[in-house]
Amino acid sequence: MKLRFFACLWLSVASLQSYAQGFAMNKLPIDNWELGNWKQVEQVDNPFKKKAGITAGNKLLYANTPGKITSKLTTADAKIKFDFMLGLNSESIFYVQGKHGILLSNTRPSGAIITKDGSLKLPAQNAGRSTGLWQTLELTFSEASFGNAVVLEKVTLNDVVIHQGYVLTSEGKNEGPIVFENKTGVIAISNVEYLKYNKETPLKLSNLNYELYETFDWDKQFAKKKDTPNDSGKATDLTKDYGVGFNRYLLVFKGDLDVEKDGNYSLIADCAGKESVTVDGKEILPMTDESYRKPRIAYLDLKKGKHAIEVKYIKVWWKAELGLFAAGPEIRPYALHAETSLPTPQAVGEIDIQPKNDVEMVRSFVMFNGKKRVHAISIGTPQGQHYSYDLDQAALLYAWKGEFADVTEMFHERGEPQLLEAKGVRTKFSGKPSVAILSDLNAPMPDSLDAYKELIYKGYSLDASGLPTYKFQLNGANITQKISPDADGIAVSVSANGGSNLYYKLAEGKAISLIEKGRYLVDNQYVLVDPKAKPIIRSSKSGQEMIMPLTGTINYSISW
Repeated sequence: MKLRFFACLWLSVASLQSYAQGFAMNKLPIDNWELGNWKQVEQVDNPFKKKAGITAGNKLLYANTPGKITSKLTTADAKIKFDFMLGLNSESIFYVQGKHGILLSNTRPSGAIITKDGSLKLPAQNAGRSTGLWQTLELTFSEASFGNAVVLEKVTLNDVVIHQGYVLTSEGKNEGPIVFENKTGVIAISNVEYLKYNKETPLKLSNLNYELYETFDWDKQFAKKKDTPNDSGKATDLTKDYGVGFNRYLLVFKGDLDVEKDGNYSLIADCAGKESVTVDGKEILPMTDESYRKPRIAYLDLKKGKHAIEVKYIKVWWKAELGLFAAGPEIRPYALHAETSLPTPQAVGEIDIQPKNDVEMVRSFVMFNGKKRVHAISIGTPQGQHYSYDLDQAALLYAWKGEFADVTEMFHERGEPQLLEAKGVRTKFSGKPSVAILSDLNAPMPDSLDAYKELIYKGYSLDASGLPTYKFQLNGANITQKISPDADGIAVSVSANGGSNLYYKLAEGKAISLIEKGRYLVDNQYVLVDPKAKPIIRSSKSGQEMIMPLTGTINYSISW
């Protein structure tokens, strides 16, 4: 187990910047490109062939020969997001402002930054997906406040942060087009989206007045000691400093929120204690339980002019810290409070687990479809393939490649959530029981099984490397299941002894298609079976599922 501390400033900026996610990004039209030798196509078929098949249309940008494609849009301070798919042994480059290269590759670490001297600034981890699967790159960048440089504030590949706060020296104007260059193999691009940020600050506070009330300690810590304020008057700024001298207090600010032009905006409350925000008589951010520096956001459609605003702040256990930020679709979050009112947050260490020589087994809760799976186990391997598994349902929840687990929520302070978070590029499964008894092939696989009466967990045994084999009983059948690291994912082996009419679910998704003999595409992952096997593909509640009779042993693998 390892404790890591991160620079507070970049974490604070990244935390606030993430609130721009709530605003819809602009789609870059498919006709907004100088194509060069690239093509517009509808679909790319079987990227494992030497010559991938394509379907005519205008949904994707596609290249199978070297060459560049350049957008007519130019960006300087922006967020850009796009999906891409690579064929076998393929490599391309995405250029920020048309000149700063980021590698898109399945032969070298995808997401590596190409520096000025041609060397690679490697990503924090290789978060690329397998050949032929869709991937997502998102980055936010801006002109540095010093010298002639561009700051890559945050780069994520497939929802994994791979760069943060990286500075690139630049020449000439810090502005340029979105550019892709195919170097070798096949690439397809889709869903290019962007937000161009400007330096506007269209929301301001004015005519502020404040009231200060001393509050009780302990069981009545939020109650006023008296109905009349201890202090009041005109406020020059929104600041916690009006409470200096009091251990517990309530501050109430009332005034105007001046809006320079009609638009969609957000207000972000960030404090140590409790804070509420009301605009035009409507409480948009209510006074919830006290917390330390967990920003909350409200989205507003505001007309030009003055709007009544009220901000309440209760200082409790922690040192007083009060902040309120404004943002917009193309406006970075900026402070409406006084600079001294919200100090840089304390560094919080990340507690992580990285298997080096031995398999790591962690019992914890795991969030799945918005609910806690409370009988989960997560296995981390030195090979870099990991998974989370529900012991009640004999069900895979997630598998991922790269770094293993963030267990901060299990051990920081009281560790109340008891949650383990995957740190690598993750794929998700149905979370439903993998084995069941079916009366016939028209009977559906169950969404869950009774862990006390039907599918009974009987523990696990460990092999020489420390990998568990799980044991279950199901209506007289003894079932074992083992999950091991594989070259590009995980390998699964399941066996049954006794029982009848047993079926095993290999996969479930919106759509299942045969890519090549023995390889099936299930949403955005591959399931590989013996080419001689004949899995049954049929309709399910969520789309399609792949099942097989469970007599003896079934071996298959999953890659993503």
